[in-house]
This record gives sequence, structure tokens and C-alpha cells, in this order.
Amino acid sequence: MNYTKIGEKKSMELNFTEKRILITAFFCMSFTIANLITVKIIDINFLGLQTPAGVLIYPLVYILTNVITEVYGEKAAQKTLVLGIATDVLFVCMTTLILILPSPAFFEGDSALAFVFTQTPRILIASYISYLIGNLVNARVTTLVNRTENHLRIKNLGAIALGELIDNIIFIALSFAGIYSIIDIFVMIFSHWILSLIWNVIAQPATERTVIWAKKDENTATA
Repeated sequence: MNYTKIGEKKSMELNFTEKRILITAFFCMSFTIANLITVKIIDINFLGLQTPAGVLIYPLVYILTNVITEVYGEKAAQKTLVLGIATDVLFVCMTTLILILPSPAFFEGDSALAFVFTQTPRILIASYISYLIGNLVNARVTTLVNRTENHLRIKNLGAIALGELIDNIIFIALSFAGIYSIIDIFVMIFSHWILSLIWNVIAQPATERTVIWAKKDENTATA
């Protein structure tokens, strides 16, 4: 038996605390990526659907949010959200700074940078407001529908759908009002909402597996 390889394999395994650090890092990075790529509008080329590209990273944000809440608790999820916002604020501050600083005559990228990075502060504020209101609505509606035990799964899905719809309306309206037409904004809201619901369903199995992985060795967690 090759004990060296076994030792190397064990050394590569993450303990409970290291998994939390990894999950938190990916969550914060996902927040920043979502802010950046939302500037791009994607043409789905199906039924006229068009949506901000931030929807591409939504499954990862969804999975990590649920894993953090499930494994580490609601308070840990709130702290992680604050870290995500802080990371995004730092990103916005630095990208705003590079727009202010002068460029040499040979540099021709200022207009492209300006198109992208002048939108990121607005997207950050919109995402934060929509996230708070959407989650408050979702929590409130979930509490109301769970007062009775009939058709809980259907009612919970309805609560999620309503929360997602409100989140999308607020986020896309605040992010793109005055930039695109009302019709285009309406199409993006509808498209983003439909894709978000699809991602919720697709991400559920991955969420469950990630929770199991993150909880492994929980009792042997180190400080």
C-alpha cells in the first residue's frame, strides 16, 4: 500500500472551517462577477427573451446562499452577505477611480471602460435594494402560506416565485431605467424572472449535495 499517496490525498481534503472559507470566497466573488457581467444584455434567441448576463451566475449565488444558511446558520449568512457587499463596494470604488485618473494619449480604452464601469455603482445599489425587498417579501409570504399544512410545496414555490418577481422588477428597473426603453426593460424583467425560476429548480440537487459536503467533519471543526 502506498502510504505516501494516502497521506497526500488526506492533506488535500478540506476540513469544516476551510470549507467555510472556500464557500465564503466563492460567494463574495460571485457577487462581484454578477455586478460586472450584468452590464451585458444577452439575446436568448428564443421567444424574444433578453436578459442581463448576471443571470448566468445566479445558480452559484443561489446554491451558496442556501448552503451558508443551512450549514452555518442565518447569522452567518447575514455576515457573509455583508462581506459580499463590502467586496462589491471595493470593486466599484476602484473601477470608479480608474475612470477619474487620466490616461496617456496612446490609450484608447477609456470609452469602453466608461461604458461598463459607469453602470456598476447603479447596479450595486439596485441589487442591494432588490435583494432586501425580495427576501423580505419571500419571508413574509412564506410565513403566511405555511400557517396551514395543505399543499406546502406548491405554496412555497409560489412564495419563491413572487419574491423573485419583485426582486427582478426592482433590480432591472433601477439598473436600466433611462438607458433602455420601457418595452425592453419589461422583456428583461420577464426573461430574467423565468430563467431565475428555472435555475431555482436546477440548482436544488446541487444545493443538497453541497450541504452534505460542507457538513462533513462538522464535529471536528477547528477554530
